[in-house]
Amino acid sequence: MEYPVWQVPYANSGLLIAIIAVVHVFVAHFAVGGGLFLVLAERLGLRRDSRPILDYVRGHTKFFLLLTMVFGALTGVGIWFIISLVNPGATSVLVHSFVFAWAAEWTFFLGEIVALLVYHYTFGRMNPRDHQRVGWLYAAFAWLSLFAINGILCFMLTPGTWSGPADFWAGFFNPTFWPSLALRTCLALILAGLFGLLTATRIADADARRALEAFCSKFVAVPSLALPLTAWWYLEALPEPQLAMVLRQTADIAPFAKTFLFVMPLVFLGGMAFCRLRLPSSIARVLAVFLLVLGFAQIASFEWVREAGRRPWVIHGHMYSSGITVVQANSLQGSFLQAAKWSAHKTVTEDNALEAGRELYVLQCKSCHGLRGPMLDIARRAGLMPVLGLETQLAGQGKLRPYMPPFLGDAAERTALSRYITEVLRAR
Repeated sequence: MEYPVWQVPYANSGLLIAIIAVVHVFVAHFAVGGGLFLVLAERLGLRRDSRPILDYVRGHTKFFLLLTMVFGALTGVGIWFIISLVNPGATSVLVHSFVFAWAAEWTFFLGEIVALLVYHYTFGRMNPRDHQRVGWLYAAFAWLSLFAINGILCFMLTPGTWSGPADFWAGFFNPTFWPSLALRTCLALILAGLFGLLTATRIADADARRALEAFCSKFVAVPSLALPLTAWWYLEALPEPQLAMVLRQTADIAPFAKTFLFVMPLVFLGGMAFCRLRLPSSIARVLAVFLLVLGFAQIASFEWVREAGRRPWVIHGHMYSSGITVVQANSLQGSFLQAAKWSAHKTVTEDNALEAGRELYVLQCKSCHGLRGPMLDIARRAGLMPVLGLETQLAGQGKLRPYMPPFLGDAAERTALSRYITEVLRAR
């Protein structure tokens, strides 16, 4: 109600955010786990006095820097750009409520940048002990960045007793903070091992390759054993409404939850294969790529379930996915269009019914639904329901279908929206 709606043909806002966010989260978790991987891999090379292993760590560091600090930073900016366009109201709440958490996260990120650049450019030039200390600094800053951003992400699903921007600590240390932090730490370490396998399988020296494959496999296998426990802890920490949404109330969440459960043992077994078997280099390379794809599916499925579990909210219990707050919804008496700041039509007449319906669709439906696109197609969801059928659904929306926000508006607006969907959108 407070902001105009950014309209994109075919796609909906959830799909746009997912495309950018899942890629960023994938790389960002690698950035967290990769810090510990680098410093321990360097220690392995120093203890064995192995020049091939140290050369590998140097090359992997350059790859790590380019992927996380360049590409990862670009996708991070992309997330801020897309969420500001798609849901400026929720973005404003996150900024105003957690400004000091954001400041801390950006400070930690600056520490990451400096430490990683020093670590990369002084490789082989600095005293090994001091160089390792720089690596530990990077690992600490990276995990602290995860610590800070984790509280904000969890807040959107489980705000707990948070009551407003002044209630910082209640919102930050919310019910799922610790289980989510443990789960994400496991995912970060697994990805560090998977990316390590991707580069280690290309080493020419056979002894160094086998040593590093065994080292990387431990990074995959050990946190993979802890991952089911952290996932169970996370589910146990979810309040009943969010747990019901994830497990029972929307059919489109189930495939992603099943994907997460299916991939967990495959990643573990694939990691153990590198530890227990002497694989030919050609097979090892293919398996490493396959495991990395599984790692992407693992973290993408978790993020999808977490995001979808908020329905019909963008901030659970405080702001609907349409950007309308509970306070605004409760204060509405009668017409929605009259209260909306970005509507050209304030009343519904016979002449402007379809135009008014379009505005209602944009303001209340467009944030979740697309048209003829791959996700939540409004025309397909409406099916062949007549105007009266859609009116009936809108009247009960939010009660019979708790994963959708209630329709806000009077009877004339409900009819206008139903007509626009059946007469205009369905015909496109």
